[in-house]
This record gives sequence, structure tokens and C-alpha cells, in this order.
Amino acid sequence: EYFTKPQGHQPLATNFENSDEHVIYIFSLSKSYSLAGYRCGYTVTHKQAAANLFESLLKVQDTIPIGPPRISQVVALGALQAGKDWVYKQYHTLDHSRDIILESLRPLVTMGGTGSMYVMARLPESLQIPRSTSDDDDEAMDVMVCKRLVKEYGIAIIPGSFCGFPGWIRVCYANLPPAKCQEAAKRLKMGIAEFVL
Repeated sequence: EYFTKPQGHQPLATNFENSDEHVIYIFSLSKSYSLAGYRCGYTVTHKQAAANLFESLLKVQDTIPIGPPRISQVVALGALQAGKDWVYKQYHTLDHSRDIILESLRPLVTMGGTGSMYVMARLPESLQIPRSTSDDDDEAMDVMVCKRLVKEYGIAIIPGSFCGFPGWIRVCYANLPPAKCQEAAKRLKMGIAEFVL
């Protein structure tokens, strides 16, 4: 919805009128409006774009679900009507939450947290967790860590191998209000300390 230019963010509408007619802008509300999981967005093309472009887009659209669920459409419309000002007011809560999650992951190597709502942390290669059943034999270490964190500490995080980063864990810091994120970070830190230190 916003292009970043030297003079700062500018709304799409003010930039798009003079853009190349071959540009297709694909927008998702997932991160811009904190609607991850709703799978809703839109595309915009130049008004002078070739007529067959629209037809081609319809061919692609025909091979995927016809539309997002109704609740996703209602939420997306509400977000767009509320506007970016509401979103910007929510951003300040993410800084504190990100910082406490990063602190809880020490001494692990981390990446992410800027421009997203996730932090990735690499588990030590030397990490050894006792396997509780024979079913665990084929399970990746990051999966085992995540299962133990859920079971023993009430912390739900994602194994990095589910996201293409085996040996890492992915922690979302945007799903909880700051006070609950503080509590989750405390439990995460205890779990990391048990498994890593």
C-alpha cells in the first residue's frame, strides 16, 4: 500500500498513476495490518495495462480458491477502513515485546525482528535432548525442543525446519499483549536455559 522513496512513505495511489503500465502490485494485509493467517489481499495494475493482463490474472485466479473466507473479507475491510493510523498506534507495543523475546533467547544466535513479527533463533548443534519414546528417533531436534516447550513450559513456538530453517526455532512476538508476552518470555527463557545451558 505504501512505496518507500527517499522522501519517505507515499501512498500507492499517488505513486501508481505515473508508474510503468507493466507493474503489478500484489498486496497482502498479513503484516501491514497484523492479519497474518487471514490470507487476504489485493492486486493493482496501471489503468492503461493491456486488456489481456486482466484476463491472464483471471486464469491464475481460477486455479486457486475462488476467494478468502467471508470472515477474512470482513476483517480485511474493517482494517482498511480503520486505516494505517490505527496500525501505527499498535506498532509501539511490538518494540517492547520483540526486545523481551530477544532477551529470553540469549545466548542463542538470532535473526529477524525488523520488519516482521518473528524472531528466529539457532539451536546449538551440540544440543542433546533425551528422547522419550522410539517415535522420537526420527524427529528433528528443533521439533523436539518445540514439543518440550509446549509440554513443560506452555510455550508454543514453531520449529525452524517447518519454515526451511532446520535447527532453528521461530518465535512470534506479535500475538500477545505486552504483559502476556512478558510472561511467555520468562517461561521461554527458563526452557532455553534448561535445554541449552
